[in-house]
Amino acid sequence: MWNTAIWRRAWGDQRALVLSLTALWAAFPWIYLWLSAQITMSAFQDVLLRAIPQEWQKLSGVPFAEVATPAGRVALAFVDPVIVLAATVWGITRGSDAVSGQLERGTMEMVLASPIRRTAVFVTQALAATSGAALLCGVLLVSVWTAVASGPWADRVEPARFVPAVANVFGLMVCLGGIASLVSAADSHRWRTIGIMCGFYVLSILAKLVGRLSSTFSWVGSLSVLEVYEPQRLVGGGAEAWWLLARYDGVLIGIGIAAYVAGAVIFARRDLPAPL
Repeated sequence: MWNTAIWRRAWGDQRALVLSLTALWAAFPWIYLWLSAQITMSAFQDVLLRAIPQEWQKLSGVPFAEVATPAGRVALAFVDPVIVLAATVWGITRGSDAVSGQLERGTMEMVLASPIRRTAVFVTQALAATSGAALLCGVLLVSVWTAVASGPWADRVEPARFVPAVANVFGLMVCLGGIASLVSAADSHRWRTIGIMCGFYVLSILAKLVGRLSSTFSWVGSLSVLEVYEPQRLVGGGAEAWWLLARYDGVLIGIGIAAYVAGAVIFARRDLPAPL
């Protein structure tokens, strides 16, 4: 009974964010494809292949020649800040609320006053965040699929090619949600949890950039969880895209699950601050 009550409460806490991101991700692919279509393919190729230095190809993760195609231009939507930052916001906000957010609001004491295990509370929060991420990615996939199928490149791009890219977005959300929940399980203030996660995210971006641009410090890129967020490399179709997805999401979801397990153990054993 209480698991059901906690599940409903968790969904109630994230309802506003779910609705906001649903509206954003439902509209964004249509807007993005419409804006992209305003630039002709030849003009786009000229800018990308001639005006931008070849050294910058290291940052894109794929050769510019592959980006300068209809499928490549759609794939760029998945590394657009609208997608990446929204996925990051979901992971950090939902993960930070798992423990420290409720402690800060003073609601955790009321929940634990009932006969329920701490691990049950933590796992329910994790499942709610993960199912919410899956729902949002489902919305994103439907929007991308319909926008591509009926958009300006309907006859030139197969919508199914973007399924692995959406799955990579889901992997990022699970990974960040798990890490944020782990930090939240060891903390008592949500603002501090969010601050730690923002610092972690910035360091991950910097590590990825250093790894891509420096041959001497290329190993630094492997320290970033964003190194395996490469949706633009997953739109080639065929078995190769699915093998890459298995490797990328294997790391992302594996880190997320491990962080959730560690967070559950920490939360089950830690001393909670006395309510004020």
